[in-house]
Amino acid sequence: MSPDPAEQVTTERAAPASSRVRTAVTAAAAVLLAVSLGAALWFGVGWARAAFLTDGPRAEARDSALDGARQAALNMTTMNIDDVPGSLATARSSMTGAILDSATKNQQQAEELAAQAGVRMEAKVLGASLTALNSEEDKATALVVLQVTEQRKDATAAQFRYTWTLDMTQVDDVWKVEQVASLGQPVQLDGGGAPAAPGAPGAPAETPAPAPAPQPGS
Repeated sequence: MSPDPAEQVTTERAAPASSRVRTAVTAAAAVLLAVSLGAALWFGVGWARAAFLTDGPRAEARDSALDGARQAALNMTTMNIDDVPGSLATARSSMTGAILDSATKNQQQAEELAAQAGVRMEAKVLGASLTALNSEEDKATALVVLQVTEQRKDATAAQFRYTWTLDMTQVDDVWKVEQVASLGQPVQLDGGGAPAAPGAPGAPAETPAPAPAPQPGS
């Protein structure tokens, strides 16, 4: 049977229309794909820029500065009475600038006073946080709270809480203290008596000073 001429014309007209629809759908999909790829590329580049050029280095500097402040505070509140010179050398290793100059200048006096006091000191960090950070200039300020245990010659022991602010600066990739100040006097945590000294190895006096001199027991 011969095809109906009218039906053949209808089919021929429908075919181009269907083709045009498929072409439009394909073009739209291509546009959406291009937009998606462009957005992914844009956000990917933004993420990489933030991770590697801005947020990443700043977070690394923050963590490093805080770790340096914790370690410096521990070094400056620790005294092994069997190795006074070594303990004070460890404290100085965390210092820079004027505070290091002062500790170095008074090194012999500090060793003599520490030996005479005979107080063994051990410390642990109760809490620490950065209160300021300038990663571009390698500067930071930290607040550190310490628990310091003092063991005296008569075998009595006492615990105190110290609260310090430490101005830190990065020297040869190591964060060091350039200034330290005590926020108030040490707080007694037990009934062991008054602290053997207002400070510790390299610690500040009761009144903050830019370059505190070594204290008795330091």
